[in-house]
Amino acid sequence: MANMANRGSGAQDVGRRGARARRDGDGQTAASHYFQPPIRRARAPRLAAGLGAAPAVGIAVRGVEVTQVVQSLNNTVRLIADKPTVVRVYLDPQSFAGTTIVTAEITWRRGGGGAFYWPAMNRVRMNPANPLGIDEQRFDIDQSINFSLPNEAIAAGDIELRLNRVMVPGGPDIPLAPQPVIRLTFRPSPPLRIRVVGLRYRNRANTPVTVTPDAVHFNALKSYLLRAYPVSALEWSQIVIDGNARLTLPFDPPNRAATAVFVNAQLSALRGSEVFGMNLSGAETAHIDPRTHYYGLVDVDGKNGATVNFMRGQADYNEQTKEFQMVASGPCGVPKTNGWVLFSWDTDSSFADWYGAHELGHTFQRRHPGFPRYNPQTGTGQPHDPDETGFPYPDGLISTPDNIFVGFDIGDPDLGVPRRALPGNTYHDVMTYADNQWLSAHTYEGIHERLLLEDELFAPKVG
Repeated sequence: MANMANRGSGAQDVGRRGARARRDGDGQTAASHYFQPPIRRARAPRLAAGLGAAPAVGIAVRGVEVTQVVQSLNNTVRLIADKPTVVRVYLDPQSFAGTTIVTAEITWRRGGGGAFYWPAMNRVRMNPANPLGIDEQRFDIDQSINFSLPNEAIAAGDIELRLNRVMVPGGPDIPLAPQPVIRLTFRPSPPLRIRVVGLRYRNRANTPVTVTPDAVHFNALKSYLLRAYPVSALEWSQIVIDGNARLTLPFDPPNRAATAVFVNAQLSALRGSEVFGMNLSGAETAHIDPRTHYYGLVDVDGKNGATVNFMRGQADYNEQTKEFQMVASGPCGVPKTNGWVLFSWDTDSSFADWYGAHELGHTFQRRHPGFPRYNPQTGTGQPHDPDETGFPYPDGLISTPDNIFVGFDIGDPDLGVPRRALPGNTYHDVMTYADNQWLSAHTYEGIHERLLLEDELFAPKVG
């Protein structure tokens, strides 16, 4: 997890470490952490061997998408400053005369200064005999030409970006019509301040054992929040404490909903002491930023129990103000454990990641959109929260049926999570109860707005 945290503090990705970008426009070499070998400037376009006659207007570009978590082809979703950002370029295979492997180069600039040239991370095979559609390209990270923007490019403020060259690797440039400038704004965001509390309890179903959340569940939640939430940094702390007397088995119906209520009460008392409190002698105990959200992890104990002790998650809610509080809790465990399959679609080592992102979403005033549809006869599905009036996508998906939006996960090599595109027609919003969860633009921007508000309203008083 160290590399994920470093992304928020300005450390370079491995693929960019030790490089220095070259600057054009004033003939000077920019002082930078990035180095590129001298790049041959564009020559008169020549065709690669086997390309045949190219169209007079050059290779057709279907779109340039700049993504962090979820994005449209028109780049309508806000970009967060200092958050890892990938530019995806989609070429039209039918504008090639024959099968060709290509790569590309972009330029970016700030404030009217000189342009920085930046190479792609990958190569893509263009096959006009079996051309992929634009949706197929957007749904597969290996079917777009991808650029990981350097730290200087993703700092807060405006940049201009343009596709500069398309070429055969190690070979000639391919004719490319002049490309438009794409203007982007990277917006600042407060850090996500979170204190994660693991709660121990005694499993008395078999030989009594103490059940404690494993480290992997803390790491999975931390990674997911940094990858999927509209922040570039976490202010993270974690502890493990004994659950109070109410944290007892069984957690399953009818007690499982009540269990989370008791856990949240314990967390609220802890938060009150750590954020605002004094001890019995009158000494101040407050040492936590008041903008910090608290989240409790309760392990399902899949290793020791004959059954899984699943505590249903819940966020603390104030019925009078009709607002969620800054405390929530939920279960953690392996999606498939001890003969039990809890979430068949979840293939990694913990479901604490997206489950925690859902419950924490409530603490940022995100509501249930009501998917899958609630069935009162069977009690299955998700009841719709009447205060959620603007969820814009059908069936709880992260896009409309025309696939305007596609999700993007930057990945985490430390946890074995690959970098990948997330099709908007199969991934659902994290505030639903549906499978394949990620953040839609609706939820992503809503959480960002709440973060900005809390950063101002709940800032520690000075003096």
